[in-house]
Amino acid sequence: MTTIDEEVEWGAIREAAAQGGARQVARGVIQRAPEERRELWRLALRRLDDRESPLRSFETIIDVAQAGIDDAMTLSNQARDAESAALWADAANVLSYNLSAALADCWPDDPDPRERHHFEVGLRAAEDCIRWRWELGKPPDRRAMGYWAAGMHHLSLGNVMESWGAFVTAEKLARGTVKGSHGAGVEPEGNFGVILYHGYAGIARWVMGEDEGRRDYERACRAFEGTGHSDPERKEDADFGLEQLRWVERKFVAGKG
Repeated sequence: MTTIDEEVEWGAIREAAAQGGARQVARGVIQRAPEERRELWRLALRRLDDRESPLRSFETIIDVAQAGIDDAMTLSNQARDAESAALWADAANVLSYNLSAALADCWPDDPDPRERHHFEVGLRAAEDCIRWRWELGKPPDRRAMGYWAAGMHHLSLGNVMESWGAFVTAEKLARGTVKGSHGAGVEPEGNFGVILYHGYAGIARWVMGEDEGRRDYERACRAFEGTGHSDPERKEDADFGLEQLRWVERKFVAGKG
């Protein structure tokens, strides 16, 4: 695998974005060798999504991600063997998920307003990601992430039933990654994905007016609150999940009241 000098490459990408936006960034990446482009597309998307950067623009993020996805799928279709084709399809899958996550309206530290078309683009990216992850044989937890992203964009678009269905699917897939019964429940020290997606599904049910949804959401919050007291890393993850659920609840439940 090619290793690029990220700071040097980011300097060139940043200059291209400042001068000519996504088109200029794409022009520079396409000129590079195929084995370098996979890393460059990911670097460009990650750094252009920096919430502290004055260059950050959802339109630029969308255009750069789509250029990278198109490039990856072109190279996948042109590949001479199945392994190379899958490698490039996976590059498109990663870019698609990262695009969907960047556009999702669920991050407590990212209050920048989104517009409806951002959620529509994010939903399409999530659906593409789901398809690729099934085709590539990704493990259940990776497929669950795609369904979570689809559910979040459905929620933002007001498609609450579809949102709930996607979150439930994500939770079921996450449960499939847990060995044995321990950790499969919505309980302290349980599986992060199981707890998070259960909480999201609860929020969707709550938005639909079902009080059981509120109880599911609160159950997930208690599980995160009771996780990681003897493990700083697990506590950090649990705090992140808890903060995210509470932010989404305030936006989509309390904010509608």
